[in-house]
Amino acid sequence: MLLAQQGALLTLSAAIMLTGCSKDAPTIAPRPDALEPFSTIIRDNQPEDAFATVYKAGENQLIWIGAKHATRTDSLTFSLIEGAYRAFNIDSLIIEGCPALWGPNPQRLIDYAREGAAAEKDGFQQRGEIILAVIGGLDNETTLHCAEPSDIDIKTALASQGFPPADLIGFYTMRTIPQWMRERRITNGADPALMPLLVEELERNRQRLDIDATVLPDAEAFLSWYQGINGKPLGADFVLEETGPLSDGPHGSNRIASAISRQRAVFLHHQVLDRLNSNESVMVVFGASHLMIHQPALDAAIGAPCYVGADLTRAAEQCR
Repeated sequence: MLLAQQGALLTLSAAIMLTGCSKDAPTIAPRPDALEPFSTIIRDNQPEDAFATVYKAGENQLIWIGAKHATRTDSLTFSLIEGAYRAFNIDSLIIEGCPALWGPNPQRLIDYAREGAAAEKDGFQQRGEIILAVIGGLDNETTLHCAEPSDIDIKTALASQGFPPADLIGFYTMRTIPQWMRERRITNGADPALMPLLVEELERNRQRLDIDATVLPDAEAFLSWYQGINGKPLGADFVLEETGPLSDGPHGSNRIASAISRQRAVFLHHQVLDRLNSNESVMVVFGASHLMIHQPALDAAIGAPCYVGADLTRAAEQCR
């Protein structure tokens, strides 16, 4: 009997020791309820340039690059991404702008990044920081993950909130205007080169969203929709803020953007925690406004960040 008790105690002790030495991180419970709606107050407190926030999750890290979308390879956004790969061992990269339904390491994303990298010239990367992030992931054997919900899921969610199909296809098209400006394909909202781009983008978004051809059928219909939403014609005074997800923004389009932003934020929050709960170190590369939305929820789920700033070598030392 005594030998049996001693054997049981030894087995229990071994189990405790193995548990203590395990690299498995504790399960992190999602906190989507703590996601912060993006408001003018949050916007005004957002840093002027890109920045990084790093969390320690067990023995792993979450490195979130709050990007200021950039096309110059000497920008702080590009520097932060390069610095993250140098300073941390990153298991998974989560990026903005492509659907999660593509699965891990999607070939179309890899091809897009390689084409973009090959076309880079004189420090100008037309396709932005996503190219550096993906190429860096490939070089470091990091698993690539897209993190956008499907367009059909967003369409369904917004329809349940009373948004008509015209608002969805109109906004999807409108939000590409700042990208065209960054890519130097147009100078502003009055550029004549905008019209053919609108026609192409309307058709692309019609396919993505499965919206009938009678809804905003051409560029003229889009311009009419834009004026109805924002109370002014589309012109040289178009500003980036019109596409922003400001919950209290002055533009009608902000209301649509805010509703879409909420759906994307909840989806992304779960994506990030799923990877951390899979015992991985994770880098997220999304626009800085997304980080402002997510930081309160990450604080609630994980705890306070171990680093906020732009020196990722220092971050790695502080977040071991």
